Amino acid sequence: MQVTLNVPEAANLSETDAQLLFAIKLFEAEKLSLGKAAEVSGLSYRTFHELLTRYHIPVVSYSDDEIKMDIENARRYFG
Repeated sequence: MQVTLNVPEAANLSETDAQLLFAIKLFEAEKLSLGKAAEVSGLSYRTFHELLTRYHIPVVSYSDDEIKMDIENARRYFG
């Protein structure tokens, strides 16, 4: 799918910047995986990941239940 946006000049965004911001928001909204968002942004997986980290955007999101399960598993296996 191709999307065309009309961005006001006042936003002072390049096409590359707009593409990156769009990819970040799709990732944050859990509409795209990290790899697909990196692809949309035009960046490598690693570069996109580093960018998210730099802007304090969580790369992994766990539910409370998933965290509890991981802690229980760690205790079970590592004592």
